[in-house]
Amino acid sequence: MKNFNVRDLVGNALVCAIYVVLTLINPLSYGAVQFRFSEVMAVLPFFNRKYIPGVTLGVLIANLFSQIGVVDVMVGVGICIISYTISYFIKNPYANAVIYSVLCGIFVGGELYFIVNAPLLITGTSVLIGQLVVTVIGVVVFKRIGQKTSFFRKIDATA
Repeated sequence: MKNFNVRDLVGNALVCAIYVVLTLINPLSYGAVQFRFSEVMAVLPFFNRKYIPGVTLGVLIANLFSQIGVVDVMVGVGICIISYTISYFIKNPYANAVIYSVLCGIFVGGELYFIVNAPLLITGTSVLIGQLVVTVIGVVVFKRIGQKTSFFRKIDATA
């Protein structure tokens, strides 16, 4: 990320704020059955890596409101770090969405299994499916928006 400037900072702040708000207004954002609409924002770094800080900070803040607290923060931020590191080597946003979703299913499912004794296979599969639906929709939407309206330039222009 060369030349991270004020525009990038404001753009990341917007991404972070949208992620947090979408998480907090959704009653299915936490727990064994998750369908986090905010995860649409998690695919932005697959298109432009400069949004990694905004999404990661959004996950950190949103997970502070989880009943699991600090453990959920560490798991969520860890998933971001692993996924965005892998995405450096894999350039296909659909493949990255699948990888991100699988990591969420494994780690969030494991977290819920160890912390609240939720059934591992059911919980992990539920989280995986919810994530997969939302992230693939996110890739489709941002790919289309980006091709048709230069979405990323518009975010940069507002910053």
